[in-house]
Amino acid sequence: MLMKKATYTLNITFILCLAALLWSCDGRREVAGEEGAATTTEERDTATVVRSGKTAERELEEFRGWLNKQVEKGDTAIRREWPQVKEELRRRNAQLEENFDSLSEKSKAEYRDLQRRYRSWEERQERRMQQPLQAEKVTSWQKDLLREYANLDQLQPAQLREAYLTFIGTVRTKKSNWTQNDWDYVDHVYSQLNERRRQLEGQISTSDNLKIRTLQAEYLTLEGAADTKDMFRDVEE
Repeated sequence: MLMKKATYTLNITFILCLAALLWSCDGRREVAGEEGAATTTEERDTATVVRSGKTAERELEEFRGWLNKQVEKGDTAIRREWPQVKEELRRRNAQLEENFDSLSEKSKAEYRDLQRRYRSWEERQERRMQQPLQAEKVTSWQKDLLREYANLDQLQPAQLREAYLTFIGTVRTKKSNWTQNDWDYVDHVYSQLNERRRQLEGQISTSDNLKIRTLQAEYLTLEGAADTKDMFRDVEE
């Protein structure tokens, strides 16, 4: 009787262990299947990202950075590189237009705004090449915008932050009264200030560099707003 009971107990134990083992294996297969599905989905998403979404977003980010670099350049560099700059713009535009639908609504709006800003900047450069700025007026605007920091050749690394603060402070105060022609001179002074910053690159403190980048972004925003105002004025006329 005891033997039968022991045998019965062993059989029951074996069956339970086997069931547990099978359940365990089935559980692992389900997890493995989920992981496989996740990997497959991830691979598909990655392929989609490479072809569209994030690629387009990344191209937009690069376009923004590229445009800002062009705006920062001095007149000499702009004149020398103008054909290459326009060709590079066409190339970047073609890439973004191809993936335009992959951008978020916010990014689409930013892209169109960047295009508009570039067109305005390009028109300004074309106009200045046809009608160069007057040297005496450049000197006058430089003094008005930079005051004690107007002599850019003598500007030292420790003075750059204050020079940008002075420049932006003047722009904030006087921008509402400037014509499109006035903005040409303001933009010229801005590009010359940026050129001096590039000459001193590596000698500027990290905190000053961060502040200067913030002020540069503000200037581009103010300039963009002025361009939009001029555009609407032209439409009304």
